[in-house]
Amino acid sequence: MKKTFLPVILACAASAGFIGWRVHAVKTQTVNHFALLSDPSVSYTGGCESLVGSTEEVLRKSPVTPDSTLSVLVLGDKETAHEPRRLGRYAIPVSRRVIEGQRASEQRRLDLLKDIGEKCGSVRPTLISPIFQGVKEAVADLRAEGCRENSQCELRVSSDLEENVEVGIKNRIDNRGEGKHRLPAALENNGIKVVFCGFATRAGRIVGPFGRELHRATPRDANREDRLQHTWLSLFTNPELVKFEPYCPKPNTPGLVTMAGGKEKR
Repeated sequence: MKKTFLPVILACAASAGFIGWRVHAVKTQTVNHFALLSDPSVSYTGGCESLVGSTEEVLRKSPVTPDSTLSVLVLGDKETAHEPRRLGRYAIPVSRRVIEGQRASEQRRLDLLKDIGEKCGSVRPTLISPIFQGVKEAVADLRAEGCRENSQCELRVSSDLEENVEVGIKNRIDNRGEGKHRLPAALENNGIKVVFCGFATRAGRIVGPFGRELHRATPRDANREDRLQHTWLSLFTNPELVKFEPYCPKPNTPGLVTMAGGKEKR
């Protein structure tokens, strides 16, 4: 009788062990999430083209997992108390069924790109660049989505990096004395790769919404570009996860930015 029950007991124990392992695996499984932050200020000339191109870059090259999400934000202004505006949060299209086919998956990606481009095209240009506040909120957004130390989450920021709201950062970039305005506390970015693109895409003349020249941009030289990168690196607890690219990727889909109502560069 004991010999009869032994295989049953072993089978039950094995099943319980497997279920326990699956529950643990589900709880510890990482889901990578992504965020895009765009700079709509008049000093940055990348515009919606940079945002749509960066979106394509995430969809093509980033370590997307099932249930990955993409949050899209733009820098705010005085109307938003310098808080970034959210254009949307999207489920990243991942084909889970072979029968669905590549065409349907690509159509979902195209619809996502068009929606982001259209929303970007409706954003009014701003005269200020609260970049640090936008980055801080985007990192917090990724943390809220579940990004942790062993994640491969990513934040892509399209901007010229010329902060002009956080005085401590601006003074450091301008090579002025720190005085009473110190740098803000570094952002904790364990498990979050940060890519700044477009710092070389900058207007020489700052023109307001009605075409009137407001002032000329601060001239760039090698020393200023070095200070830009060194300053932003110092604002993260894991600077080895921070990368700089002088230009943002351009959209691979012809005419996408024009369809979206943005200005397509020639």
